[in-house]
Amino acid sequence: MKANDAPPLRDVVLLGGGHANVQVLKRFGMRPEPGLRLTIVAREPHSPYTGMLPGHVAGAYTWDDIHIDLARLAAFAKARFIAAEATGIDPGERCVLFAERPPLRYDVLAINTGGVPGERHASDFVTPVKPIGRFLPVWQELTATGEPPKRLGIVGGGPGGVELALAIVHRHPGTRCTIVDGDADILEALAPRARRRLLRTLRERGIALVTGARILQARDGELIAEGGTSIAVDHALWVTGVEAPRWLADSGVDTDDHGFVAVNDYLQSTSHPEIFAAGDVAHLGGQIRPKSGVYAVRQGPFLADNVRRQATGRELRRFRAQRHAMAIVGLGVGKAVASRGGLHAAGAWVWSVKQWIDRRFMRKFNDLPVMQETPPEVTEALRGELPPAMRCGGCGAKLGADSLRKVLDRLDVPGSPMIVQGIGDDAAVVEVAAGNIAMTCDGFRAMIDDPYRFGRISAHHAMNDLYAMGARPRFALAIATVPLMAEAMMEDDLLQMMSGALDVFKAVDVDLVGGHSAEGGELGLAFSITGTVPDAALAKDGLAVGQRLVLTGAVGTGTVLAGAMQGRTRAAHLLAAIEQMDSSNAHAADVLREHGATACTDVTGFGLVGHLSEMTRASGMGARIQAESVPVLPGALGLMAAGVASSLQPNNELALADYVVTGEAPNAPVVRLLADPQTAGGLLAGVPQAAAEDCVRRLRAGGYPTAAIIGEVTPGDMDIMV
Repeated sequence: MKANDAPPLRDVVLLGGGHANVQVLKRFGMRPEPGLRLTIVAREPHSPYTGMLPGHVAGAYTWDDIHIDLARLAAFAKARFIAAEATGIDPGERCVLFAERPPLRYDVLAINTGGVPGERHASDFVTPVKPIGRFLPVWQELTATGEPPKRLGIVGGGPGGVELALAIVHRHPGTRCTIVDGDADILEALAPRARRRLLRTLRERGIALVTGARILQARDGELIAEGGTSIAVDHALWVTGVEAPRWLADSGVDTDDHGFVAVNDYLQSTSHPEIFAAGDVAHLGGQIRPKSGVYAVRQGPFLADNVRRQATGRELRRFRAQRHAMAIVGLGVGKAVASRGGLHAAGAWVWSVKQWIDRRFMRKFNDLPVMQETPPEVTEALRGELPPAMRCGGCGAKLGADSLRKVLDRLDVPGSPMIVQGIGDDAAVVEVAAGNIAMTCDGFRAMIDDPYRFGRISAHHAMNDLYAMGARPRFALAIATVPLMAEAMMEDDLLQMMSGALDVFKAVDVDLVGGHSAEGGELGLAFSITGTVPDAALAKDGLAVGQRLVLTGAVGTGTVLAGAMQGRTRAAHLLAAIEQMDSSNAHAADVLREHGATACTDVTGFGLVGHLSEMTRASGMGARIQAESVPVLPGALGLMAAGVASSLQPNNELALADYVVTGEAPNAPVVRLLADPQTAGGLLAGVPQAAAEDCVRRLRAGGYPTAAIIGEVTPGDMDIMV
């Protein structure tokens, strides 16, 4: 094996999508490190840039302007993107903890999650501005009618609170803003002339200022300060300092008196050298600075370099925080005030400079270059850990017994009195009641970065054939494939993947009775599912003239996933596709049967038109599809129009020859999307006309929000109406 073809040997996990961690991703994308696998774990799929928030509120920037798409950036860095909220870390086991999924291992961890708002301020009446990802949806709701609450309190008189107040009154002149601060004077850290200019602007814009009033309580209609002072407001925005995530104090990692991660001059934990932290969540001993995004931005290059160096056994670089950061405070839109040390500037040109700085920063992460596929050599520190160049095939490709046993011991596999011989074997013996048995097998290589969610999707997908025929899945055998990596990494991927599948099986009382694991080129998972048929099976040949065609889920997973592989799918659109794929068709099958469905299929690899053609041929019928009624996943139509499609798309489009298309050309994106291959897609059924509307209502109420009547069964031709 060549050193520059090294498999992953270390797991580098970036916890949080803050201003420093996004720079780690970008720098690893620009210069990959053989032997390292990057994973970013973030609660929200888009990372907002703090410096542009007031401009967005003021109307100068769109939502897209101020957000970094983490899925696209991760694709550029060839990193895994996991959308999940961590609940803690276990430094002893070196893993990130979650509430409803297995821990995720790391060799090196970089924490850049930001702080959290204080619990005492959380209420419907008070909205913390940090984290911004949670503030923006609330602000959008508050301004949904076109105007925010008339009396708005801004708790916190620092530059951030002042700039936000000025942005609000610029966009919504009728709003009466009141800035409240516990100190007797505000903006003391700014240059005197800059401070005077900002205070004068507050007066000119009619923004009230209440100082020396430390807020102790917030309740509907008023803010209560020390001494009992009451300030009447309709809503309050909290712009004071953040608190440390509560799980840090329980982690065993060194923290300061306020619970923030204590780091040294290398941004490295003072207690755990494999852990780094930056931004608001970190306390840099000996270099105390305000918790501001400007410092996190400066830390980014050093964090990226030291994470790389730590993982590859090289000497770390010392970070020195700037003593005086330049603060630029917008006066709404068009003018700004700048301050650094004792110097100040103001005017329209300062606003232009601020825009240039902010947009240049965002372009680094949203305008990504195309990189050459020429990875450098693996470092000397990792070279000794390379596995043998010649890998065995056949049974020699199985995962080692020790690795497999470790994973099985960690999986919570429930027992069943029906299993005579089971888990741990390649085969199983089970007892079944008399009656019809239904069997299916299905599987594929991983199409998303998150192995846990991939395991869940694989389990849903494998059971869909049985749901479509009205069967109840009962037993599953697994075939798991894990790519060559360091042994601990292979174990963790297998654990993540099988934990996801097992969680799905448990929810529908399916017993995982055994399986086979092997080393392969890519992460993959397949299942053989056996079930029972309690009633007459639904088949593809049961369509009848006049029936309505009911589809339980949206189409578009093929083009959305293809776009994600190319870094062209928006993170929010990718997550919408994942959410649909990670949902069970069990209840949908029951609803369809209750409403008289006589034929059903799951929509998967052949696309909607391909699977419908199978049904009509088997039934000797025709069909008419109303294309505008077919539910489509967010972003799918735009991607198809841009030429992004699955590799299976050309073959699937051959099925369009069965149809007469009216209203659009047969190669129109809306038509081509009907041939898009689906993963863990919805069910397509023929339902009697009289029951179809109620069937869709029940489906939507039961957790299938995009369910729709998409056409009808006809006696002859196959038509697509656009």
